Amino acid sequence: MRNYAMFMIDPQGNLISWNAGVEHLLGYSEQEWIGQHASIIFTPSDKAVEVCESEMQKAQETGGATDIRWHRHKDGTEFFANGFMNALRNEEGVLIGYAKIMSDETARKQLQDSLTESNSALEQFAYVASHDLQEPLRTMGTYAQLLSRTYGGKLDAEADQFLGFIVNAAGRMSLLVQDLLAYARLTTENERPSSIALDEDLEAAITHLDQAIQESDARITHDPMPTLPVDRGQMVRLFQNLVGNAVKYRKPGQPSKVHISAEQKGTEWVISIRDNGIGFDPQYASIIFAPFKRLHTAEEYPGTGVGLAICRRIVQAQGGRIWAESQPGEGTTFFFTLPVESRQPLRHTPPINTPRPT
Repeated sequence: MRNYAMFMIDPQGNLISWNAGVEHLLGYSEQEWIGQHASIIFTPSDKAVEVCESEMQKAQETGGATDIRWHRHKDGTEFFANGFMNALRNEEGVLIGYAKIMSDETARKQLQDSLTESNSALEQFAYVASHDLQEPLRTMGTYAQLLSRTYGGKLDAEADQFLGFIVNAAGRMSLLVQDLLAYARLTTENERPSSIALDEDLEAAITHLDQAIQESDARITHDPMPTLPVDRGQMVRLFQNLVGNAVKYRKPGQPSKVHISAEQKGTEWVISIRDNGIGFDPQYASIIFAPFKRLHTAEEYPGTGVGLAICRRIVQAQGGRIWAESQPGEGTTFFFTLPVESRQPLRHTPPINTPRPT
C-alpha cells in the first residue's frame, strides 16, 4: 500500500499510528510521525491547525469527510491529495479518534490543469481566428455575389455554375465562422447572471425565429417557466437553438408542433422541448452534442453542426445537464436542467400558446 498513506489520529488530533505509505508519500519515519499533531500535513501552514480541526469536526458531524486539496510533505513541498477522514466511535457512541487515508493525485491534477490551460488557449485562438476571418469572408462573399449578378448569363453555363459554387461556399463558411465565434464567446465573454423569468427568454427566442416559424407553419406552445438567476443572453441563445432545431427537422408536408415545459425535481429544474419531427436513432443521442457531428448532409438540412455543441456548453456553464430522447419518425425531446438557485415559484398563469399564421 505504498501508494496510499493511512494513519490514526486521537480525539485531540495527535497522530498515533501509521503505515509505510506515510513515509513513502509524506517523508516521515515512524519515530518522526507518532505524537505529532495531524496539522503538520495541512496547508496553508499558517492556518494548518484550523484546517485540520475543521476537517475533524466535519468528520464528526457527517461520519466521514472527503478532503481533496493541497497537503505538505515533510520537506515543505506541497502535493495534491485525495483524502478521506472517518470518525471512529465506540459502542456507546463516544468519539475515540479518526482514521485517514490519502493518495497523491498531483500528476493527475497537473494534467488536468494543463488540459484546462490548453482548452482555454484553443478557445481563445478560435475566438480570435473566427473574429478575424469574418472580414475577408464577407469581402469574398460580396464580390462573388457581385460577379454573379453582373456576369450571370453572360458567360457559359459552366462559369455560372462555378460562380454559384463560390457564393454558396462563402455563405456556408460565413455561417460556420459565426457559430465558431459564438462557441468561443461562451467562455471568453462572461456576463453576470440576472434573476429573470425564463418565459421572457423563451419568448425572445421565438421572436428571433419568427420567419422560420411562419415558413414551416409551426405551432410553438409552452407552459409557465421558472424564474432563475441565469445568464439571460445565453438562455435566449439556448432556446433559439433548441426550438429552431425542432422546427428545422420537421416531417415533410407536416406542420411542426413544439411544446416546452418545466418541472422542478429536487434541487434542479428540468426543461423539456418536445417536437413531432423526424426524430433520430437513439444510438446517436450521445454524440449529437459534439461539434460538427451531423446526422444529415447540409444539402438535406442546412447548418454547421455547431448548434447543439453550443447548447451543451451553455447548459454546463449554468451548472446543468443536457440530453435528448428520440425514435426515428416519432419526434424528439431535448431535456436540460438548471439548478434551483432561486426558489421563486411558477407564476400561476395558464399555458401560453404562440401560434403562427397559416
